[in-house]
Amino acid sequence: MSGTWSWISRRREQEILDLQVKHFTRILSVAEESIKVIEAMKTGNVESVIQAYASVKEAERAADKVKDEIITDLSKGIFHPIDREELLRLVLVSDDIADHLNAATRRLLLYMKVEKTPPPENIIDGFLKIAEIAKISIEKIIEAAKILRRDPSRAVAIAREVERLEEEADEIRSTTEEEIIDWCDKKGKPGSCITLYKALQSLETSTDKCEDTGDVIRSIAILS
Repeated sequence: MSGTWSWISRRREQEILDLQVKHFTRILSVAEESIKVIEAMKTGNVESVIQAYASVKEAERAADKVKDEIITDLSKGIFHPIDREELLRLVLVSDDIADHLNAATRRLLLYMKVEKTPPPENIIDGFLKIAEIAKISIEKIIEAAKILRRDPSRAVAIAREVERLEEEADEIRSTTEEEIIDWCDKKGKPGSCITLYKALQSLETSTDKCEDTGDVIRSIAILS
């Protein structure tokens, strides 16, 4: 009987992982739309930034719907307690990726509404590079999640790649931070500069959350 229950638990766990891939895919859409917000900033067209941010919000809402579906399934399915805890952690930590991407682009929109013109191109490029790293990281997370049960060793290796990407994003964040401070010293508008700085922090934190998600994937792989 215990073997039967174990089989049922594993089957339900795989169903949740399949649903989590869908969640990751929705989060990837948030990253893709976030990149469009930053690209729109380059044009200096505030209306384009507004429209791009609306797509970020729409993508985040779609991700939240899948998140809620996963949590509901976890609350009523047959799982080993450790499996349930890890799967719940996976959905909640990954949801933070979308939250921070949304926070970053919301602040960039606020900046554009106030200033009407974009910051220097080197600063925008720093934002764009980090957003692209977040996108690549999410793509790797999707790859790892798809093979998690079939090839846990490969999933662990992919998670390590996500960790290295976060380190790259951290370096870019540090350089861009210095550029923002230097530019703000000349600009003399502390409110807008703080908004830009906070947007950078939120964007880089999204890559931290990608790394955290990779860590959960590694934990699930090791416990498998």
